[in-house]
Amino acid sequence: MDLFITSIKGKLVQNNKVLKNTKLFIPKEKYIKGDLTTTASIKNIQSISESILDIFIRPMGLNIFFIEMLELIQIDIGKKYINGECPPNRDKDNLTRGWSYLVAGVMHRFFHKNFDLYKVLCPLDKNMRDYHWWLESKCRNYVIDLTEEQYLNEGIINIRENGQMTKSMGHSYGNKTKYMAYIIATRNYPNAVKIQDIKSSSYIK
Repeated sequence: MDLFITSIKGKLVQNNKVLKNTKLFIPKEKYIKGDLTTTASIKNIQSISESILDIFIRPMGLNIFFIEMLELIQIDIGKKYINGECPPNRDKDNLTRGWSYLVAGVMHRFFHKNFDLYKVLCPLDKNMRDYHWWLESKCRNYVIDLTEEQYLNEGIINIRENGQMTKSMGHSYGNKTKYMAYIIATRNYPNAVKIQDIKSSSYIK
């Protein structure tokens, strides 16, 4: 592949090289009507990836009060990846455990015109109900998989083999990726988008 974006121990990595001093994402202009479509430049991919790592993955989740809704929202992985129900657990040495859909789902909101969602059955789930998720470009030469490390830690080096293109999820997952995308877009540009305008699902026009 020509481009591979991932993470190692919470650090952003591109083609096996750790990227240093990557800035958090700043939109160039406001998003109209909640449409988060963003140019899939290397700079934007890197900065949105770094925002995801910095805001959500390194601190192992985020609790945030949304003034717009007068509500405290917890954005984190499912409890089964924390309480031992679906080992290995997420911890400081396994930061990406359980994050794959939320990460791929939120990045797809920004880059769906150029990247597709892919998934494959998760070999770590004995119940065969979990999947691993990532993004691939339309030509399939560019891959964004920030959470591959959780499998490398278990000796699984070919997690994306036999992956299939798929669609985004809704319900609680759609709400979480909506909130994550809003936080990323407005962290350094508070008026970039209104949260009420972002759809939980069916965001592709």
